[in-house]
Amino acid sequence: MSDSPPTSKITLLWHPFTPKGIASAALAPRWQLWSALAMTAAASVCSVLYFLAQCWQPVIFEAIEQLPDGGFVRAGILHPGGRETDVTLANNHFLAVALNWTDAGVRDQASDMRVILQIDRALVCSVFGCAVVRYQFMGDHPVGRTETGAWWRAWSPYLLSAIAAGQTLFILISWWLLVIVYAWGVRLLAFYLDRQVDFGGATRVAQAALVPGAWWLTFAVFSYAREWLDLFSLLIVWVMHVPVGWIYLALACRQLPRRPDLPPTNPFQPAEAPAASLAPADTTNPFRKPGE
Repeated sequence: MSDSPPTSKITLLWHPFTPKGIASAALAPRWQLWSALAMTAAASVCSVLYFLAQCWQPVIFEAIEQLPDGGFVRAGILHPGGRETDVTLANNHFLAVALNWTDAGVRDQASDMRVILQIDRALVCSVFGCAVVRYQFMGDHPVGRTETGAWWRAWSPYLLSAIAAGQTLFILISWWLLVIVYAWGVRLLAFYLDRQVDFGGATRVAQAALVPGAWWLTFAVFSYAREWLDLFSLLIVWVMHVPVGWIYLALACRQLPRRPDLPPTNPFQPAEAPAASLAPADTTNPFRKPGE
């Protein structure tokens, strides 16, 4: 018996947000599925770039403007042009940049991310703790307002482009790995539910199931940038967007077509008659003499 689903055109692109729409990916042309995935990935990248441009970049520009001229890094030590004090250079709800020269220091707890420049290192702090960045990798480099501002204005577009390319690559690799695992799950669940799908169809269903969770996370990032969500809520959505795909997969498997070789669901319902039995019955009386 062939395990391939019937070839019927089903539009996926406009409804990949319902279990029935996800199940229809098994029958949909691949270009429709790829279009939906491309739109989803593009929206995800745009939401991150919007957040960086609107929430972090203004703070970085303001912090650079607050730096005095004449600062430099030499032998892994920061010399900020004579301003050896504790001061917040710039901050908002999302990011704070500060100079920290004493043990008490400036630690702006109101910002979700904090960059603290110390004499021999920089601390990048968040709710997950602090990461240490040493100045040795910079070599001997000026860090005054004029030099740093010119460097940032020249390189910030390339940095944003690199972030967009890196996120796109991460999305492609992570989706590819998830689809490999999810497709086997679809096949196994479809087998126990007596549903008809081949491995190619299961792969397309697994790909389509990634769309709702990715859009959910994209909207959460945009909402966080607009301050409609706080950081804690964003982290919850980030953790939960993966199980969203699992839920859609499980519900979509129930929407797949039933295997045609199965008996009817109702055991008292007679099986359908074969096509040959649908022809008109011969009403000739077998006991009548020929010619009558």
